[in-house]
Amino acid sequence: MVDVPLSELGRDDAFLRNLNRELDAEAIRLSAAQETLDLYFLVYLRHLARFGFFTFGPITIDVRLVEDLVERTIPRGSDGGAPPWSDDLVAFSGRLVQEVSRSGRRRMDELHFLMAFLNTTEGLPGRVFGELGVTSEMVEAYIRRVQSARPVLEELYTPEEAAAYLNVRVQTVRSWIRSGRLKAKRLAGQRSLRISTTDLQSVLEPIEPGDTD
Repeated sequence: MVDVPLSELGRDDAFLRNLNRELDAEAIRLSAAQETLDLYFLVYLRHLARFGFFTFGPITIDVRLVEDLVERTIPRGSDGGAPPWSDDLVAFSGRLVQEVSRSGRRRMDELHFLMAFLNTTEGLPGRVFGELGVTSEMVEAYIRRVQSARPVLEELYTPEEAAAYLNVRVQTVRSWIRSGRLKAKRLAGQRSLRISTTDLQSVLEPIEPGDTD
C-alpha cells in the first residue's frame, strides 16, 4: 500500500486500520492489480452491512450488487501481495482528511467515510449515490434530526457540589432533601445522592423588582 496523506488523523484510529486490513485481504483474494476506490467502497459497505444490506437514514444499499460489480470490473494481475493504491483511491484519501478536519472529530469513524464517499463523484460511490438520489446534505439533515430527538442528559451533583453551586452549607442541602424541598436520587444499590441541575434550580425563586433584602 502506498503512503497517503493520513498522518494528521492520529495513530489510534481503529476503524481506519481495520478497514485497511480488510482492503488488503480483499485485494489479495481477488488478485487485484491495484486497490481501487470501488474496492474500498465495497469493503466499507460490507464491514457495516447487516443481512447483506448497508442502511443509514435515507440510504439503503444491497451490498451483493456492489460485490458483483467490483468482482467483474476490478483490474487483475497481482503478484501475490497487497497491491498499490490507484490514483482515485489516493484522491479519496485526501477527501477523507478534509472530512475529518471539517467535522472537528479527530478520531476516524464510519461517518467520516460515508460523508467522503457521498462527496465523491467518480467510480461506484458516485454511481450508487447518484442512482439513489442521496446527497451529503440529506444525510446531515437526518443526523441533525436524530440528535435533536435524543434526550439531553443533565449534569448531576453530589450534595457537596450542590452546596458549592448554591453557595450554602452542605448541611442545608441535606436538610432540604430530607424535608422534600430539594429532590434527589440515589445511585442504584448505593447510598450516594445525586441532584440534577433542574432540581437545583427549583430552590431558587425569582425576586420582585426592588426586593433585595
